[in-house]
Amino acid sequence: MRILHLADTHLGFSAYRKVTEEGINQREIDVYEAFSQFIDYAVKTRPDLVLHAGDLFDSVRPSNRAITVAIQQILRLSKEHIPFIVISGNHETPKLKETGNIFTIFEHLDQVYPIHNNRYETVSFTIKDKTVTIHAIPQCQSPEEFEVNFKKITVDKKADFNLLLAHGAVAGIKEFKMNEFNELFIPVKNLKEDFDYIALGHYHMYTKLQENAFYAGSTEHMSFTEAESQKGFLDLDLGQKLKHRFIPLKTRVMVDTPSLDCSTLRVDQVLQKVKETIHAIDPADKILRVRLENIPAHIQRGIDFHQIKDLGKTAIHFEIKTTNITTEPATLGEGYNMKSLADEFEKFLTTQQYPEKKILLTLGLHYIHKIEEQEKKT
Repeated sequence: MRILHLADTHLGFSAYRKVTEEGINQREIDVYEAFSQFIDYAVKTRPDLVLHAGDLFDSVRPSNRAITVAIQQILRLSKEHIPFIVISGNHETPKLKETGNIFTIFEHLDQVYPIHNNRYETVSFTIKDKTVTIHAIPQCQSPEEFEVNFKKITVDKKADFNLLLAHGAVAGIKEFKMNEFNELFIPVKNLKEDFDYIALGHYHMYTKLQENAFYAGSTEHMSFTEAESQKGFLDLDLGQKLKHRFIPLKTRVMVDTPSLDCSTLRVDQVLQKVKETIHAIDPADKILRVRLENIPAHIQRGIDFHQIKDLGKTAIHFEIKTTNITTEPATLGEGYNMKSLADEFEKFLTTQQYPEKKILLTLGLHYIHKIEEQEKKT
């Protein structure tokens, strides 16, 4: 029995200012194209099942375009009679149950099985004389509710295969988390060997947790923390022994350059090293970040950031991250386009002693980015 496992497609995600000729955010289109590549592969290779482990959409209220893309692509699987089982993740699950879930739009589609009611559900199939039971747990309203649902799981001993489909961070071995405000944690004890396969979503890097448990990772890069990770999905063969292959997708190249220590460099040396770094990368159509660390104040004031910015003008997105000698965020040259609110917030947190400082920084920058994106559209 062949199964494809993907997760975190985040349809509707957008970032940066680059738009297509039609005026659509380029990163939004990149995300759609990655999902389309997956569907192309599924239609061509015809698996027995497709499992999507959550965050199909990037938000609770996706745009009409994101919804249209999702339906059009999933219908391609439906027409080929390939079952598609998808659970809701933290990004598309509303905080209040009465809000309703976007997944209800899929309930009328043949061969599509949306799981989104904040509770443990099972879906069973008979394929090629083999029976398979999928134990699915979507995003829940609270950690307590999430834990209760895991306790309800009962392995179907009559089935040839038992699969677990869940969305959340895993804690217990090493923490595989995204530091998002509503992420739920899956205790390692729930990743039981009784399951023939455990398909997980939420953590954006492809990861093997144990012999029968994997994160597929996201299908596109969502932040610079993922710059080094290959994006794709898993192709699995459930025979007498589990076999898996990671299938890479062709995605937008994202490069987060190694930090350049500027503490002992002159202005001309900083500029020369930045030029060498950018030229070696060839920024055309890429997403690029250059990090300059430990810049003395007098050196920082002498750097022509306009000149540096011009070197990366062919990139889809190019940014410069700087820290001065005291590790506080530095002020770039006059006229350089930067997110001052985010910069001030990060600077403020460096002066505080909160134990949750890293989480607050991640959440704060996330919401500031969202607000700025909304302001651009108004």
